Amino acid sequence: MKYKENKEETKRSTLLTILVALVVVLLIGSIAGYAIYRQEIAPFETVVLRIDEKELKMRYFLKRLRMSQNNPSFGGPPNLLGMIAQEEIIKEKATKAPYNLSVTTEEIEAELKTVARRGSDSITENEYQEWYRQQINQSQLSKSEFEELTRTNLLRQKLSDYLAVRAPTVAEQVHLHMIIQKSPEEIQKVWQRLDAGEDFFELAKELNSSVAARENRGDLGWQTKNGLNPRLAQMAFHQEVGMPSKPFPLSKEAFAIVMVKKKAAAREMSKEMQERQKIGLVEQWASKEFQYHKISYHGLTEGNGWDSETNAWANWQMQRMNSETESDK
Repeated sequence: MKYKENKEETKRSTLLTILVALVVVLLIGSIAGYAIYRQEIAPFETVVLRIDEKELKMRYFLKRLRMSQNNPSFGGPPNLLGMIAQEEIIKEKATKAPYNLSVTTEEIEAELKTVARRGSDSITENEYQEWYRQQINQSQLSKSEFEELTRTNLLRQKLSDYLAVRAPTVAEQVHLHMIIQKSPEEIQKVWQRLDAGEDFFELAKELNSSVAARENRGDLGWQTKNGLNPRLAQMAFHQEVGMPSKPFPLSKEAFAIVMVKKKAAAREMSKEMQERQKIGLVEQWASKEFQYHKISYHGLTEGNGWDSETNAWANWQMQRMNSETESDK
């Protein structure tokens, strides 16, 4: 009897040990699984952009970031978020009245084949399919995502054409001359010489940083506000005719003094001006549309927006993806 009780006790003890071990294993597995989820899954499911009820997740954003990184005009992840926000507004608004724009499947295919030809007169179906396959592999976009992006780009072009036809061809303009130097110290020396009574146009001929600007004495011709760098436009259109402006920064590496030779409150725009205006029409249109939508940017840490930590993480992911691509070659 005692032997039987001891045997039952041993069985219970063994079972308890197994259960405890199983709980420990499950607990360790859960902790490890949660750690993997936090590091390898959750960041990619983070919502980085909200436009009204629509959400864009990090996984798709990284694909777009990968496509944009070799573009000379690429301004970094925050700029790309703004561009994608523009795209979403275009897709929602451009297909409705008063625009009523649309893009057909045939137009998408024709556009892709034009890009694939790379300037050649023709392309075979096999060559096109190989090019298409490479684009999907390199971008890591799905077929539907890739074609939707092409559709959006075509819709943007059509919206640009629509706005250009209706844009004014008469605008306020200034005839502008400019002296540019590469540092604050250099432009300050120019200002001192002007202040001492030297002629602006002679200094522009002598000191401008490019040969072309020296030869034409910094003559930019007639310009509209939309055709100029925002800082330059702000200075030029508030400057008195015939008086040199104070030095001001155009960018981190360019500093300027301008002289307005003439002003016109309403002057016919040249064809070149109208083409330059066309480039910015969609951006201006989108900026106005933004006020009618709830748009927010988000990062890996809740409430921080697209912060430096998220920016660094996204750039690190780009390095990983590029390394994986190189190793696959």
